[in-house]
Amino acid sequence: MHSQNSVAARLAALSSPTRRMLQVASAIGPRFGVLELARLMRCGTAQLLPALDEAIDSGLLVSVDDRLVFGHDLVHAAVAASLCRPAATALRAELATPWATPATPGAGHDGRPAGAAGWASLTEQELRIARLVGRALTNQQIATRIGRSRHTVNYHLRRIFHKLGIVSRVELASLARAAR
Repeated sequence: MHSQNSVAARLAALSSPTRRMLQVASAIGPRFGVLELARLMRCGTAQLLPALDEAIDSGLLVSVDDRLVFGHDLVHAAVAASLCRPAATALRAELATPWATPATPGAGHDGRPAGAAGWASLTEQELRIARLVGRALTNQQIATRIGRSRHTVNYHLRRIFHKLGIVSRVELASLARAAR
């Protein structure tokens, strides 16, 4: 049986990166995908593995099919309560607008802030290609749609992978589908 005190004690025993990861996850909801979490944390899936292992080993997260779930409603509530309201609101807004690339003062010529990360770092062409990958199109099909060669598409994909901190087309397709 979980009590508020036992949940608080288990949270306090975690490393700071794991607590931070759980806070970001709590903004997504009681069930979430690892790619979704990695995107919000602006890191690759592999970078999350130590924190995920720690959270799962502690029983605070459990794996259900291809999603992660907080081990109990009290755990989700306690973690969510530890995140300041403005941060939770901002994370939810970011999650709701994954393709948004608003122009900001001091931004580069393409409207992206210097040092932008995640989706905001992608050019319009890269965003378009990422969306088409999410629709399971091949490089040749994408090339035909955008009027470029498949080699150019491959070049853009490598840049997208680097900017998003991912290593495969499968990861990109999953992120793109989750964002739709």
